[in-house]
Amino acid sequence: MADPAPPRPSFRRYFGAAFRNKWNLLLFGAGAAFAALSPFPDALVPIVLGVEGLFALGLAAHPRFQQAVDARLHKETRTATAVSSSQMFLKLLDRLDPRDRTRFRQLVTHCEQMQDLASGVGGGRSPADDMRQQALNRLLFFHLRLLITRDSLLTFLDQSNLLEIKDRQVRTERQLATARANNDARLVGSLEDTLKDLTTRIANLEKAEHDAKFIEVELERIEGKAQALAESAIARQDPTELAAQVTAFTDTLKLSEDVEARMVSLQDLELSTTDAPMILNSAAVRVRE
Repeated sequence: MADPAPPRPSFRRYFGAAFRNKWNLLLFGAGAAFAALSPFPDALVPIVLGVEGLFALGLAAHPRFQQAVDARLHKETRTATAVSSSQMFLKLLDRLDPRDRTRFRQLVTHCEQMQDLASGVGGGRSPADDMRQQALNRLLFFHLRLLITRDSLLTFLDQSNLLEIKDRQVRTERQLATARANNDARLVGSLEDTLKDLTTRIANLEKAEHDAKFIEVELERIEGKAQALAESAIARQDPTELAAQVTAFTDTLKLSEDVEARMVSLQDLELSTTDAPMILNSAAVRVRE
């Protein structure tokens, strides 16, 4: 998928870039020094400043110069995003337990093997391969995030005993009924608050159980989509057909990401909004085996 176009900089940004242009600074410095050392600095310095201002304004307003500034800013933004994504990817990868790391690595290896086979069959890479690889990196990164989210849910469930909490809820309800029968308002208020907290905890645990089961199904679905997309490289699909397939995959991925965002904690939500890094043929995956 193509990167979204960044917002256009303000004219002040273009003017600043025009003024900081090395050739402009060189000429402006030479002109200012000449005017300051001349017999008529009071007359020449304002003239140099005026000429410099007109030149910088004209350069800043030139379409080709603005395009060059836009391209440079976009490159800087993409570089910063790529570094951030790679760091977040390594952070996620280090959080996997050995079993999940093996599962993720096997999926990455399968996709890489299909790419290698496709290169051998087709005699090299085609433009469609870049589109496919970008989509695969998104699918793999989402698969990794799902593994982390599931692990967080399972850890939460392991640290809580649902049956014990439900037993405590039953005991609290009995105590509350007795307190109400005895018209003990202070005890009723305390028990009602305790019962409310227990009900909330039970709801959270039951939701976590449901979410963990759903994520396992999603993991298998995303694995299947990544494998199918990687294997399509061998068939050398028509670019139009491939574009439609990639769009279908990423559309369903967007729906899954929306669901995932409603499950994860605030800490993991930061991870889920990170752009996908380059995962295929990444040395980091092999180093962390």
